[in-house]
Amino acid sequence: MVTKHWSMNQKIRIVMGSITTSIDAPQLCRKYNLSPNTFYPWKEKFPEGGKVALSGVNCTSEKIQQKEIDNLKGIMAELTIANEAFKKAL
Repeated sequence: MVTKHWSMNQKIRIVMGSITTSIDAPQLCRKYNLSPNTFYPWKEKFPEGGKVALSGVNCTSEKIQQKEIDNLKGIMAELTIANEAFKKAL
């Protein structure tokens, strides 16, 4: 089976087509040669993406913050290991 990678714009266009037209999901899937198992998760996630976009939360800043947290946790782990080594040396 051939796996196709859909761009974000293609996914949006397909999901919006299911919302704004009278074409039912199986017909839409056939039209785009798309598996229903691929389509339905997109359709379920679509409203959540709109909620996030309208909430004013910047996903990019959250990702940057999470990277910084992970980085700081790594530094803390290294310092803890060094501290334990110094304690044993004394």
